[in-house]
Amino acid sequence: MKFNFFKASLSLVLCSSLMASCVSSKKYEELQASKEALEREQAASKQKVDELSTSLKDREQKLAEMERAMNEQQKILDNLKNEVNTALQGFNQGDLSVSIKDGKVYVSMSDKLLFATGSTKVNAGGKKAIDQLVDVLKKNQEVGVMVEGHTDDVSVAGGMKYMSDNWDLSVLRATEITRMMTQKGLSPDRVTPAGRSYYMPVDTGRTPEAKAKNRRTEIILTPDFSEVYKIIGLQS
Repeated sequence: MKFNFFKASLSLVLCSSLMASCVSSKKYEELQASKEALEREQAASKQKVDELSTSLKDREQKLAEMERAMNEQQKILDNLKNEVNTALQGFNQGDLSVSIKDGKVYVSMSDKLLFATGSTKVNAGGKKAIDQLVDVLKKNQEVGVMVEGHTDDVSVAGGMKYMSDNWDLSVLRATEITRMMTQKGLSPDRVTPAGRSYYMPVDTGRTPEAKAKNRRTEIILTPDFSEVYKIIGLQS
């Protein structure tokens, strides 16, 4: 009887141990699975952080390159403007201005400096200004040139040969200056004449002063930025 009781007790202890062992093993497997899942999540998070860090560095580098390109472009424009200003400094500031706009250098000359009223022939003072500007452009061979003629909205006098309206006047004046520049030595493929008539006024007022501002020739200088564009991976 005592022996049977001992056997029963031993069996119970063994069963309990086995059950505890099974429970511990299952718990261990669950913990191991949780650990592995957490490690995978951490690895994925680290990869994402690395990707974001790389992307941020790439963006910062791109921004730095763009800033450098913009600085280089502004430097080219400033240098060209300064050269033109130096060459034309002897002229009345009211008749001539040099400015930078939209990545180009604008040389604006009043009709009083260049032409007699209604005429398309450049006078002596205007010829001197054009010649001195051409000397600068000869030293900057990659600069493109657009010559734009502008008028006020007063109709041209009737009976003028080869000229029926302000379109003709603006085009003929631009063509005359273009011809002078090429005769002075600029390559014809660098210079383009254009007439705007009175459709691009700088002053919309009706006063004589406003009209005088609109009667002008703008010589628009476009530097070659191809090397600058290469910095940021763009084709010119």
